[in-house]
Amino acid sequence: MLAALLGILYAYLSVYIISIGAAIAVPANILAPIAKVPPTFAFALVDMITTALPLIMVYFLFAFIVKYFNSNKHYLPFLVLLAPFCFQHIFFFINIGQSQNWLFTIGTIMPRYIVIVFFALYVAKKAANQAKA
Repeated sequence: MLAALLGILYAYLSVYIISIGAAIAVPANILAPIAKVPPTFAFALVDMITTALPLIMVYFLFAFIVKYFNSNKHYLPFLVLLAPFCFQHIFFFINIGQSQNWLFTIGTIMPRYIVIVFFALYVAKKAANQAKA
C-alpha cells in the first residue's frame, strides 16, 4: 500500500522534476565538449544528467522508505513503486502527437527511461537477494 502511494507521488513529482530539468540553462562552456558528438547523443547525455539523475535520487529515497517499512523483504513493492511512473510516461509518450522527428525524440528521451528502469530493477533484484540471504 505504501509503495503504491509513493509510486503515485513519484509519478507526479516526475513531471515537476522533468520540467525543471528541461528548463535548466546549461552554460555553453560545459556543452562545448559534448557538442562534438552527434546531437542525439549530446541531448540524451544532457537529459540524463539534468532529469534522469534527479529522478533516480527521488526513486532511491522512496525505495529506502519502502525498504524501511517493508517487513517481508520482497521485491514486488519496489516494482509497484515504479509502475505509476511507467504508466504515466507511456501515456505521455503515446499522446505526444506528431513529432517532427521520431528518431530524435526517441533517441533523446529513451535513455532517461532505460537508466531509471535499470536502476529500479537493480534495487528490486538487490531486495530479492537480501530476502534469500
